[in-house]
Amino acid sequence: MKILLVLLLTLSTAFSYSQTTGNYQIEITSTASASHSEFKIHLLKNGDKTKVIYLKRKQEDLKPTKQDSLEIQELLKTFENDLEARKRLTQILKKYKRYEKDSLIISSNHPLLRISDSLLQERTLKVDESDRRIILDGTRATIKVRHENGSAYELYASSPRNDTHPLLYQFMTSALDLYRSKVEKPILNKSDTQGY
Repeated sequence: MKILLVLLLTLSTAFSYSQTTGNYQIEITSTASASHSEFKIHLLKNGDKTKVIYLKRKQEDLKPTKQDSLEIQELLKTFENDLEARKRLTQILKKYKRYEKDSLIISSNHPLLRISDSLLQERTLKVDESDRRIILDGTRATIKVRHENGSAYELYASSPRNDTHPLLYQFMTSALDLYRSKVEKPILNKSDTQGY
């Protein structure tokens, strides 16, 4: 009887920890190499409250410390052939980016959530290695997804359009249209978002 009771307690505890409430985060970063512009859309779904954060990269970054400047110079010598050097360089440069920020709260039945729920299921976006040249004169979108249970993954797309990446394109345009319709002076105009 004790064994049965322990087994039932263990199973009920495991079951309660495995249940989820559907909370998640989606962060899309869109970068245009040619214009050095970047914007982000960050959706945070938490119960009945969903917040959409909009970020626009400022033209001038913070100045790196002397130590980081020296490390950047060293990494630039090898980053083309060294994946770890590239990751470290990206990590350092990210610390010095500055953004303008704005946000909206949307209801739990907002149409944007239906799109984000569908985008959450997407696992096939990626940059085709043979298409790297497109990124030089187009946009690169990085999609970071984190579920409440801790699982996370990243997806990539170059120059997302309705015919190439319909869910991503629909999410980006819907989120930006919503923002522009609700805010009197938006920080993200079409000229800031590569036309999205």
